[in-house]
Amino acid sequence: MRHSRGLSKIQAGIIVVIIIVAAVVSGIYFITVHHHAQSITSTTTVPSNESVTVYVAGAYVAILNNLAKQFENATGIPVHVVSGGSFGLAAQIATETPVPANVFIPVAYIQAVELEGSRNPGWAIAFLSDQMSIVYSNYTTKVQYWNQLYSNYTMAIKTNESKYWHNFFYLLATKFSLGIANPNTDPEGLYAYLIFEMVGYLYVNHNASYFVDLLKENPHIEVEPTTADYVPSLKAGELDFTFSYVSYAVSQRLEYLQLPPWLSFGYYPNETNWYSQFVYNITVNGKTLTIHGNSVYLFMTVPLNASNTQAAYEFIRFVLSHESELTIYHVTPIYPALIFYNNPSNVPIPIMQLIKEGVLKYAGNFSEI
Repeated sequence: MRHSRGLSKIQAGIIVVIIIVAAVVSGIYFITVHHHAQSITSTTTVPSNESVTVYVAGAYVAILNNLAKQFENATGIPVHVVSGGSFGLAAQIATETPVPANVFIPVAYIQAVELEGSRNPGWAIAFLSDQMSIVYSNYTTKVQYWNQLYSNYTMAIKTNESKYWHNFFYLLATKFSLGIANPNTDPEGLYAYLIFEMVGYLYVNHNASYFVDLLKENPHIEVEPTTADYVPSLKAGELDFTFSYVSYAVSQRLEYLQLPPWLSFGYYPNETNWYSQFVYNITVNGKTLTIHGNSVYLFMTVPLNASNTQAAYEFIRFVLSHESELTIYHVTPIYPALIFYNNPSNVPIPIMQLIKEGVLKYAGNFSEI
């Protein structure tokens, strides 16, 4: 029933008091919740005109585009993702003025951080692990020697007998077209040659150069700056195989042959010493480096003298809080993420705060990797 009479003075007074009390309580609740949310997600105030340019290893551009979109939606800060070979990107950061990247995300080798030269910040965070695989498309299954190759592969995986591994890699190195990225610009190419060294040592009487020499005689080895350059050829059936990370095969919807732990450079602590026994020389900016094999890590850092560092640190915090979402790409998040630095004075305060919060764990200096 609807009343036509107005409110009495007493009723009106009661309502006003209720409204005031509700407003005060709501205000306190909002301030408390809002302050708590800020303390979890951010420790810095980012100017609205800042943006983030992320240089990322080419194999991880799909992952970074995913994270960049989420970050933009959550913060309003634009993110520009630039992909390429980790060593090549490091060379650009080292030589271009002003510093072209706010965040650098190389894969596999801490040397990529060191190759930033005078822009090397002296710290890096390992937040994801991955592993190598042999990538192909459905077209590959229709080429000559595929059945023979795959038969040896399945028997090798099942029995681990040397003869099957030998046959598999011999066929791979001599009977198929292979895309092997330039080791001087892309670590995936470096890993490919290390794998061939390992299988020569294991399955050809400790002859680490055996399969590498066979590759030199194969006229169908294609060399490109990054593995990403091979994707169109693979999908068109113009290239049989390339060597890349499992996550990249998944993100590109390509098939791949899984490698055993002792050949995959995955995050297997029992294999670390084994990996490190194999080396390959690369040349970047006229400097020759001897690289030892190690597990595939995805690193993250901010180049020295980069601009928009507040936005960069905010992006790093965001990435570390969204690692679990990346398992769809078959990568393994590292909890807590590992930070390497040579001197604690090199570590910016916002990053040091992540160590205090337990988001990061100190894992040693660069030589520990």
